[in-house]
Amino acid sequence: MARNARRAAVAAAGALTLAGALLAGTASADSAQDSRTSSHGERLSTEEMKSAVSVSAARMDVGPMVGGPWSDPEPARFYPGQPNSAPNCATGYACMKIKEGSQPTYTDFWYYFYGLYEVENWIGRGYLNNRQYSGTSFRTYNASGGLIDCYSSYPTGSISNPNWTPVYYIRLSPAGC
Repeated sequence: MARNARRAAVAAAGALTLAGALLAGTASADSAQDSRTSSHGERLSTEEMKSAVSVSAARMDVGPMVGGPWSDPEPARFYPGQPNSAPNCATGYACMKIKEGSQPTYTDFWYYFYGLYEVENWIGRGYLNNRQYSGTSFRTYNASGGLIDCYSSYPTGSISNPNWTPVYYIRLSPAGC
């Protein structure tokens, strides 16, 4: 419940900050997308964890994420209501399939931009198909920012079956594992 309250507070503050910056002309809509690249240390800093919860402009297409598995910033592509099978994603993406609570369906999250993302309600086992370009990686972190695992990229496709329950942050990185 505390994470939901924090998410709502951060969303409101982030939306107001972004709106003010856009009105003042100090930010563009493109700056809302998190595309920063960070070092690939074994532990996230407090500053990095705080930056992962910065909220981009409101999007109508992520409404189904409310109450179910979600990510902030939002993924490049989002497909709710999918069957239990490995995600078939395009080269350049890291794709996850996350169970939708007690429902028999899953949500596909496709990430393309390097950066740190906060995730919530990613429960149980699911799938990871890391088809980013060669030499890149996909990392998972726990609530305190400790590295859980690092998955090397395989542009031709490689299916893993991670346990998403301890994962609070994910990072797409241009650096390998």
